[in-house]
Amino acid sequence: MPLLTTKHLRLPWIKCHLSLQTCLYCDNVKDKKSKPTGNKYRDTVYLPKTDFVLSLKKAGDWFKKSELSELYKWQQNENRNKQFILHDGPPYANGKLHVGHAINKVLKDIINRYNLLQGYRVHYVPGWDCHGLPIELKALKKNKKQTLSDQSIRAMSKTFAEESIQVQKEGFQEYGVMADWEGQCYRTMDPLYEAQQLDVFYAMYEKELIYQGYMPVYWSPSSRTALAEAELEYDPGFVSKAVYVKFPVTADTLEACFSLNDAEKSQVFALIWTTTPWTLPANEAICFGSDLTYCLVKNLCNDELYICGKEFVDQLHSILPGKSKIIQEIKGSAFKDFKYTNPLKQLMDPSMDVVQELPFLEGDHVTADVGTGLVHTAPAHGQEDFQKGMQYGLPDSLVDETGRYTSETGPLLEGKRVHVDAEDTVISLLKDHIILQESYKHSYPIDWRTKKPVILRACKQWFIDTSKLQQQAMECMKDIKVYPESLRQNMDAQLKRKYWCISRQRVWGVPIPVFYHRDTEEVLINREIFDHVRDLISKHSSDCWWNMSVEELLPQEILSRNGLGNSSDYRKGSDIIDIWFDSGTSWASVLSDDKVADVYLEGLDQFRGWFQSSLLTSVAYRGKAPFKKLVVHGFAVDEEGHKMAKSVGNVVDPGQIINGHSKATGIPYGLDVLRLWVANSGLQTKVAIGTNILDIHQEELFQLRKMLRHLLGSLRGFDVNILQTNYSDLLPQDQYLLSLLYSYGTQVTSMYEEYRFGRVLTLLQKFLSDLSKVYITISKDRLYCDSVQSPGHRSSLFVLYHTLEVLTKSIAPILPSLAEEVYKFHPQKKTSPLFHTLWYHLNPNWNNPDIEKLMSTAFTIRDKMNEVLVSEPPGNYDAIVIAKSRLYSELKKLQDAETSMDSPLCEILQTASTTLKSSQSGEVTADDKDIVIHGSHSDTQTEFTAILTKAGGSKCNRCRRNTAQSNELCQRCYDVLLQNSQLSP
Repeated sequence: MPLLTTKHLRLPWIKCHLSLQTCLYCDNVKDKKSKPTGNKYRDTVYLPKTDFVLSLKKAGDWFKKSELSELYKWQQNENRNKQFILHDGPPYANGKLHVGHAINKVLKDIINRYNLLQGYRVHYVPGWDCHGLPIELKALKKNKKQTLSDQSIRAMSKTFAEESIQVQKEGFQEYGVMADWEGQCYRTMDPLYEAQQLDVFYAMYEKELIYQGYMPVYWSPSSRTALAEAELEYDPGFVSKAVYVKFPVTADTLEACFSLNDAEKSQVFALIWTTTPWTLPANEAICFGSDLTYCLVKNLCNDELYICGKEFVDQLHSILPGKSKIIQEIKGSAFKDFKYTNPLKQLMDPSMDVVQELPFLEGDHVTADVGTGLVHTAPAHGQEDFQKGMQYGLPDSLVDETGRYTSETGPLLEGKRVHVDAEDTVISLLKDHIILQESYKHSYPIDWRTKKPVILRACKQWFIDTSKLQQQAMECMKDIKVYPESLRQNMDAQLKRKYWCISRQRVWGVPIPVFYHRDTEEVLINREIFDHVRDLISKHSSDCWWNMSVEELLPQEILSRNGLGNSSDYRKGSDIIDIWFDSGTSWASVLSDDKVADVYLEGLDQFRGWFQSSLLTSVAYRGKAPFKKLVVHGFAVDEEGHKMAKSVGNVVDPGQIINGHSKATGIPYGLDVLRLWVANSGLQTKVAIGTNILDIHQEELFQLRKMLRHLLGSLRGFDVNILQTNYSDLLPQDQYLLSLLYSYGTQVTSMYEEYRFGRVLTLLQKFLSDLSKVYITISKDRLYCDSVQSPGHRSSLFVLYHTLEVLTKSIAPILPSLAEEVYKFHPQKKTSPLFHTLWYHLNPNWNNPDIEKLMSTAFTIRDKMNEVLVSEPPGNYDAIVIAKSRLYSELKKLQDAETSMDSPLCEILQTASTTLKSSQSGEVTADDKDIVIHGSHSDTQTEFTAILTKAGGSKCNRCRRNTAQSNELCQRCYDVLLQNSQLSP
């Protein structure tokens, strides 16, 4: 989707079309004293009147925080036979809120409130993700000078999480989010939640979906733990030290392929390229492509011979200082018996008597388009490398958990740190074997929390075998609706990974509940042991794993029953479970009785996070997805499209929006502006925010309040008997508004169902514009000046009542406080809150394409007249409309009499009077002072002529229309006042 900018948000100004001199509608402040007009008929006109304020300065947020919980609990106790479940993805409990939280929680609340009005009992339990490295690091940051025990770190982490939850909970309530905030909430650090999470873990372990293995994983030296792919970010500007290295090829392995003398054989090298020179000490093989073509290239300056891919030869010519030439071409399959040596091996172990010869291995992953066509292979530091290394044994990683070389690398390398000094040291030791060193800019994985580079490092970890779940998970996804659908491929891509590393080397989290034999390191866990540990955690929380001894966690009687030796033979594991597994199993705690959520809604990044972890764990445990629909929102950026960052200074605090003011107007934004912005953002990938955009939403809110105020004021003293009016008794122009209302209401419902809230607001703006510019403009005279008992007045009130009802409820999910405010001032004196009622009902009879077509014909004439008159009021003229037979017969439906001052056609044209003639009735002669207008209707292509003559009547002192004959009042106003005993006969 395109980036939402100020340009896209700018919408037409909804102007007031109430032109009566006595109208107070446009006063910004309701109780502002109006200047005396001297019009003695002012108080006889039916003008809008309401205590609903227009000014945003006076508009408050019409709810108390306690009402959010009360509403949720009320609907939970209602006897509703259908339930809607939106499962809350837990935000991370590590500090204050930002606009991303506002987007997430407000979108969820819009969905919940819409379904509440649709008659559902809403199930929504807010949650928090409480474990993990970021919280642990913040706890450690407070005590840099102290050496803390694991128990102390956990206690401090828990306290920090609890404090963050309280701050965030207050913020979410400020956003107007409906939930039982003091009751039904979940935290991943709660004992029962942890126990239920471990139920899923052990069930997957029993199904052999969880296993311990040794393989390269993403490792963060800065965090000293393994990371899953979901915990990585990528730095597109990372610069590595890339090198082209020549490895000597063993001479006696060359004879079968190359015709070389002994001197030449000693000068043959295999060329490799790497961006991770720190992995060269761990090099154990060179991989080649069997089907690729390789060349033996001679350096004419020093007679060295290089083996490389044919596609690399041109680049090699440019790298070498002098001339070079191809000696021979050969297929890669010929290399299967080649051997080579790694010069670093001798330096790492000077006591080595015989130089270690290393193999050339065939590799399907080798391509000709990157590097030299020969791939440096370090089994401890790469996935493909590891798979190849399995054929020749698995050497341990030469890098420890801090990213430093171990003692096995020898005195020249030991202690050197990756991405600090390890690369330079290796390059220095290999200087005679490096033909080129260069800086290489590329995308590189970094720790999402510390923002430091990670490495691939082989070590023992716990994994989920996602390859066994892939097919079933993808089958489940076929039945899942994704909004927007274009993002479905994101999930498909994530499900293709073969494993998920779930162990972390930290202390703030749920332990992997296994024990290890002190001598053999063999893993010990069975159902009886697990049940005992689970029972302890459900009572004491996972703290017991650190606070209790092995003897308490692994009682001797259990070991004796199982013939497993003594408790002293074992140690408890020190790894914790990945927090994505923590949050991903939230369905086990929140969706009881095997329920499935109707909606999971989170940000775009959760395809690799919560969406995926929830799907995989639920499929593994229950054999089905935990959700029916995935709704995906984007991320906030500033008005220029830049990512928000504290260092840039463009971060927006939602609280500052709610409590802040527009710099341009000085008027408070308030909650409604924040929620308008969120709803308008919809499901875009990037959501722009800034003062200009917020100011536009503030103006939109003002115009909406303006319309609602007019509707409330117009319905003052509303007679409920008006609602019994038959549709057929309504005037055509009122039937027209109901048809527009039906279309608006139907489309709005559809957009809510599809989670297109931005489209809801677009429809709202168009409807408000039509309502203001079309209907209110033409009906104001009838509404204000007709008798309150007249059919025309009552017809207008009928449609205005239903318009207010549909309009108010259509905005209620997005702007609940405004909707409730309208209900508080509703002329019917609503006794129940709006959200105790149901969604609006649209009478199918209102859907009237014929009346829309008829009105379109009349509007064509009106628009043509206004085009000619420009800004002059058409009320200054009497109109004669001459139409051909087909058009004439249509317009007769709007005016029976030949001439009228109160027909629907006259009201639409806004002239003093309207005369309708058929073109067949004879020619009408226009005076030189008359305005003659010719036009045609676009649909029927039927021509018409309108002749405008200066109004024959004088201005009525009451209604201000040019319809008075000899007195100061027109006949209509005279009759109204006489009827109301406000005038003597």
